Parts: sequence; structure tokens; C-alpha cells
Amino acid sequence: MRIGAGVALMMLVALGPAHGYELLRARNDPCVRGDHHLFWRSATVSVSVDALPDIYRALAREAVDRWNLSLHRFHFGARGAPACMRDGVAAVAIADQPCGLSEFGDALAITRNVWVEDTGELVDADVTFRPGTYVLADHDLFRQVAMHELGHVLGLAHSNACGASGAGTLMRSVLSAPTLEAPQADDVAGASFIYPGGSNGGGGDGTVPEGANSCAIGPSAPAASLAPSLALIPLLLLGRRILARGAGGN
Repeated sequence: MRIGAGVALMMLVALGPAHGYELLRARNDPCVRGDHHLFWRSATVSVSVDALPDIYRALAREAVDRWNLSLHRFHFGARGAPACMRDGVAAVAIADQPCGLSEFGDALAITRNVWVEDTGELVDADVTFRPGTYVLADHDLFRQVAMHELGHVLGLAHSNACGASGAGTLMRSVLSAPTLEAPQADDVAGASFIYPGGSNGGGGDGTVPEGANSCAIGPSAPAASLAPSLALIPLLLLGRRILARGAGGN
């Protein structure tokens, strides 16, 4: 099993149209087009919100529902499971320590993916929110971050990872206000590319670079407003992934 963390970077938002999507890759570089992208072979994964307090549990379920309403060939299911277990369930939790790491650093939330090296097939994922941050005080923001992390769970990278602006997409590496209520057209287009249907159940050709880059979201920093009604929140993001060498991983 290979464990790695990407480089943290601070990125500012800009106004403009959305630009495409990027995919998590088996070799951790979403810009290498010929590499395997990460995918769930069955085009589904169960999400557990059991570890969350009641109010966040409801918001996380709303995040799941909003993805499911947007998707055509992939489905987030529901199943009770503890956090940070290699059980094939995407558990969402708030905890002092994120799954697979000793600490958050500056991150607000971290998604961990586990996949098979040779194929990019996902075998597990978990999302951990850091306690005591402003995300937990804003229900709309918590829901949006949960939707963003679920995008990583299904196999999407940051929409601005390879030079495009990604403006207006859920999977952009920074958040802006007003918050997004659902995955946007480009986010859905990326999911549809990964899960086109057909005999293999999804995954396109089943190809992403080794070690896809799930994200951790860090604290906000001050930023000037570009319009009276638009508050911009630059966020620190940190890549995080675990690569499983065997079919089941260890």
C-alpha cells in the first residue's frame, strides 16, 4: 500500500464561466490524460453518516440526495458503518484525526481514497471534517463541502487542477459565496464520463494517474470582494490519497 499527500496550495477565485472537469488518476496526476481514472466498478458506493451528530447527519444526507438527483449512471447508497474502516463504505465523520493521517494540518476536511494500483478501481473512501471550524457553523457551507467531498469519493478531481478556471463548478478547489445548492453541469459531465454505463458497469476504460488527489479543505483567508453581493473565500487545499496494490488492499 502506498500512502501520500499532495502539496498544499492557496488559490484565489475569479469570476467567469465553468470550464470542464478533471478526474482523479491512479498516478495522482489528473492532467495525464492517458492514465487510469479512479472508479467504482459497480458504479455505486454506500455512504454512512452514522458517525455524525444529528444536524450534520441530515445535511450530509441532503448532499448525497443532491448528487443522486443529478446523476444518471452512478448512485450513492446508504449503509451504516464506522468511520475509517476498510469496508468499502464511504463514511463521513467529524473527528480530531482524519482517516489515514495523524493530523489535519491546516485542513478543514479530508477525503481519503483507496484503490487498486493496476486498474484504478476504488475499494474504499472516507471523509473527515475537522471539529470546531466555521464550516460547522454554516449549514449551507457544510452541505456544499460535503457535496464536494462526495465528488472526490466518486472519482472527480478539482475542476481547476490543470489550468482551467473551474469557475462555477462544485469541484473547483476554492469555494465562493453564494454557496452552490447542487453539482453543476460540468461536475455531472465528469461523473457521466467516469460512469458511461455499458457492460462493465462504469469506469469508462477504467484508467487515472497513480494516486488520485482527493482534497482537504483548509481555513479561509481574507479576500477583497469582486462585487457587492459576492463574498470570496479562498481555501487551502491539500491532496490526500492511499493506493492499494492488491485487489482488496491492506
